[in-house]
Amino acid sequence: MDGVSIEIDSSLKSKLKNLVDKLREGDQDVQEQSYRKFMETLDPFEVAEAENQLSKEGWAIDDMLVLCDAHIRYMADITETEEELLELPGHPIHTLMEEHAYILGCVSKARDSSIRLASGKGDESDHNRLRDFPPFLSESRKHFQREENVLFPYMERHGITGPPARMWAEHDVLRRKEKEIVTFINEMSEGASISYDILACSISQLLSLLNTHFHKENHVLFPQALNVMDILEWNEVIRQFDDIGACSFVPHHAQIGFQPIVPEDIKEDKHGEVDLLTGKLTAEEVNMIFNALPVEITYVGEDDRVRYFSTPAERIFIRTEAVIGRKVQNCHPSKSLHAVQKIVGEFKSGERDEAEFWINMEGKKIHIRFYPIRDKSGNYRGAVEVVQNVTGIMELEGEKRLLDEE
Repeated sequence: MDGVSIEIDSSLKSKLKNLVDKLREGDQDVQEQSYRKFMETLDPFEVAEAENQLSKEGWAIDDMLVLCDAHIRYMADITETEEELLELPGHPIHTLMEEHAYILGCVSKARDSSIRLASGKGDESDHNRLRDFPPFLSESRKHFQREENVLFPYMERHGITGPPARMWAEHDVLRRKEKEIVTFINEMSEGASISYDILACSISQLLSLLNTHFHKENHVLFPQALNVMDILEWNEVIRQFDDIGACSFVPHHAQIGFQPIVPEDIKEDKHGEVDLLTGKLTAEEVNMIFNALPVEITYVGEDDRVRYFSTPAERIFIRTEAVIGRKVQNCHPSKSLHAVQKIVGEFKSGERDEAEFWINMEGKKIHIRFYPIRDKSGNYRGAVEVVQNVTGIMELEGEKRLLDEE
């Protein structure tokens, strides 16, 4: 999975610029023929990446809209909502494929509403559908989270790394496009003068990407998973899928033929305690202490494989048991892989003793820290990640003493 990203041919941006010139000439039939011929040889994710780079380089919005108009016509009859489900209800693959069809249907309706509004023919139902679209996209993220945090790690255990890595890279492109759409809709609701043409363009692009992505999963990724994973692993997948949560818009089927396996309680040695030099604790007590802390802790061993993560009541990032034994490099999207490699490399060489970051996420300030673990001789034995919601801490003022509780 290392270093996978959406690569584009160096000439693709020039080809896109030439295509726009062709689309400005001739009638609609000529334009559509030119666009279809162009798209037949390319993956939409490559086109999306090239368009993103052109946008950063200052490509005119008028050129983008010319391309988008052709794309909307091209996508008019392409929405792959009908697929033969590979498994029975209750199987994780059946659920994922159901979600594919539902997501495509909802995005297609949002696209149609945006096109009607752009043409001046929309009504209140179209406005309502677009207002409801950001929450729908937020809910649909669980679909991708379950794949990245559960299904992909299990496939990697069987030596299947290429397809999951590519799918994760495409997830990043999809998230970027969804974020763009949500920003447009939110700004429009606040009175910003954003054209419905631009919104229709973005939603049409998202629909195109989802069609391509879901087709690859249905016809390549999922059959590979079914071919190598056994019934016990699928039981584990179900349990860990449930831990993340299903998308609310798909019915939760009875788990026909599946009895989720619940992990055994922690086993202790004959003495029941571990000597920690500053005290003795049972394995149960260690687990309770880690989970009571208001932070998420993840330990990666010296071989770069995840060994442990805590499960506090307030979870910030998704962690599932499927990641145990997984390379830490595979637990991050390709866009941040170089940073992970750099930090781990500097921990191992002794050049660095801490890495600190903070991000804004869903109205919260999240503080993320990494520390190397070294033994008494100074040898590198792994790294620990500590994640904390510090929103409330940053808002503290004055002081509150213990006696104030009385």
